[in-house]
Amino acid sequence: MNKLAKLFVKTSLVYLALSAILGLFITIGPGYSFMHSHFALIGWVSFMIFGLAYESIPRFSSKPLYSRKLGMWQFWLANIGLIGLSLSYPFMRMYMLKSKDTSDAFLGVMIFGLIEAISCFIFIYNIWKSMDHQGSPK
Repeated sequence: MNKLAKLFVKTSLVYLALSAILGLFITIGPGYSFMHSHFALIGWVSFMIFGLAYESIPRFSSKPLYSRKLGMWQFWLANIGLIGLSLSYPFMRMYMLKSKDTSDAFLGVMIFGLIEAISCFIFIYNIWKSMDHQGSPK
């Protein structure tokens, strides 16, 4: 397995463990469902798919990955976006429940959500180009 794919798969397993722990916390009290669902769906499922795609698409298409550098950028942006989003959204909800100004927390949600979206579009671009790529990998 290539290093980029292995990095995504191993990180997805860490997010699976985090989502399982947060799933237990949900039974103790509310407030962890947003983090649990994001760590499970984006962290575990999406990162696993990213890793498997980075391994299988080049292998099955017999073409090199378009850009490992883009893959690394996607990895770091996806982690920053996911962790930032998972931490900023509960603050926004807490401020809403206490009738406090949510603008700072909302800004965090928007910024980290945008970072997460950018990472997804980097993945789409990289895989798309990989399926048509003829040259040596970058």
